[in-house]
Amino acid sequence: MKISIGFSWAAGSWVNTSGMLLGQLLSSKWYSVFWDKEYASIIKGDNNNFFLYISDDHPFIAKTIDHFFPFDEYSITKNAKIYTLKKTHPLKDTTIKYKNVFFFWAALKLLGIAREEGEKLLASQFVGDVLAVNIDCLTKWYAYFKVPKYDLSKNIWSAKEFLFWNELIGTWAIASWMNFYSAYPMTPASSLIEVVQSHKEVTFLQCEDEVAVSMVMLWAKFAGKRSMCGTSGGGFALMTESISFSHQAELGGVYILSQRDGPSTGTPTYTGQWDLNYALNASFGETYPIVLAPSTFEEWYNLIWKALNRSDIYQHPVIFLVDKQLSEWYISVDKSKLVSQQILRGKINTVGIEWYKRYETTSDWISPSMLPGVENGEFIATSYEHDEYGTTNEDPIIKKQQLEKRFKKMETFIQQEFTKDFYGYEIINPEAKEFFVTFGVNRYVIEEFIRIKNSKFKIQNWSVKFGLIIIKCLQPFDMRLKEFLDINVKKIKKLIFVEMNYSWQLQELLTHKCRLNDKKWNNKIKNIRKYSLYPVFAEDIKNWMNS
Repeated sequence: MKISIGFSWAAGSWVNTSGMLLGQLLSSKWYSVFWDKEYASIIKGDNNNFFLYISDDHPFIAKTIDHFFPFDEYSITKNAKIYTLKKTHPLKDTTIKYKNVFFFWAALKLLGIAREEGEKLLASQFVGDVLAVNIDCLTKWYAYFKVPKYDLSKNIWSAKEFLFWNELIGTWAIASWMNFYSAYPMTPASSLIEVVQSHKEVTFLQCEDEVAVSMVMLWAKFAGKRSMCGTSGGGFALMTESISFSHQAELGGVYILSQRDGPSTGTPTYTGQWDLNYALNASFGETYPIVLAPSTFEEWYNLIWKALNRSDIYQHPVIFLVDKQLSEWYISVDKSKLVSQQILRGKINTVGIEWYKRYETTSDWISPSMLPGVENGEFIATSYEHDEYGTTNEDPIIKKQQLEKRFKKMETFIQQEFTKDFYGYEIINPEAKEFFVTFGVNRYVIEEFIRIKNSKFKIQNWSVKFGLIIIKCLQPFDMRLKEFLDINVKKIKKLIFVEMNYSWQLQELLTHKCRLNDKKWNNKIKNIRKYSLYPVFAEDIKNWMNS
């Protein structure tokens, strides 16, 4: 069962309340629910759109909307350019007080959910006159459909939680002992601030700009905190000098980079994957941060632990690369599937050492750090080149030693991290003949596409045709993927890259790392690129395959 429902009305009219209520109710019944919201950056004169994708199986997202509830004519004309609106259900009665909840009450009847369930949900959130008026609206809007079209009345399994993705990353970062967060509001990372502020165990500091944000994050890291900051493209541009400082002073820190459409301020409330190359090469002076890119809510949980752990262990900046959809989508979450990681702080000395060498060369190239205030543990965290003690130094031999030390830490990362317990990528259907290759949010659409296609091929006794490769650790790159591709090059007929940018940045990365420009890959490399503000839909994949 798959049902897509959308609604649209003017910005500021509180129509998202309806989507929240319905998403919460369906999640409590264990249904898989995605809620995608699209909204303009201009303050007045445009509509907000909200789309619920409901399934009793796997999550999906599509441009075909089965039932669309427009609150005005502009809702239709705007969205018909982008979405296929199969059936529209316009607002008819304008005398009812709370018109913004028309969608929720009418959708309850459409889905065959008892009115009493809506009343119970309302009673858990409103009281007094507000509740009474809502109940009155419910009775009237619930009668919009004479008979239900679907039957979603039963609870399939135990309840899921309906959460937005920035809420997940903030909550789970705190669960992995993040205790300092700094930020300046910037869409679509801004809502992380709301999440963090509700936790008293976390120190939050909002600064005047992203330069200050990233520097106070490093200050907290120097003081021994598990520290993180968050922003989007323009703010990240201001943070990049701090990444070079973190690299030189070996401080670490986690940077949340939630991509949006650019360049400059661009169309800031829409999605894109434009900043991959920027993240890989953030800052100057051969500074290469660790870059992690989750693609599911389970990976958000797992990889944010890894990001904070790896920042501590390797004393190296970590970029957590997401996008607008991953930041702002709501999703029904089954927390029973989540497996926490061990908290790892790396080499931290709590007892001072006479003539303490903060940047001492060790066998794994990682030097023990010291918390401030420990006797005989003084050192300088400097942005200048330095000797093993941290004293500014311009001797060419020492420069060579310290530069190699910083780079060789990443060789240690590769040896310690890329084991049978962790791959920097995931392969679905490794026996396939045609592989989609992607990162981030695109995974959901492609995975559902190949699930449907492969089921048809199996019925016809064909071998598995489609597979999927998702890159999770973009830097350092897990070269075991190159080995897999080299071994299977004759069997593989196509590598189809799917990404939301114009310059095929992921394809460029894998071409370099996996030598895809070799003649043995001639005519096998294809790409699907989307850069028109909206996410990749199932129909985009189908249309490309049929072209």
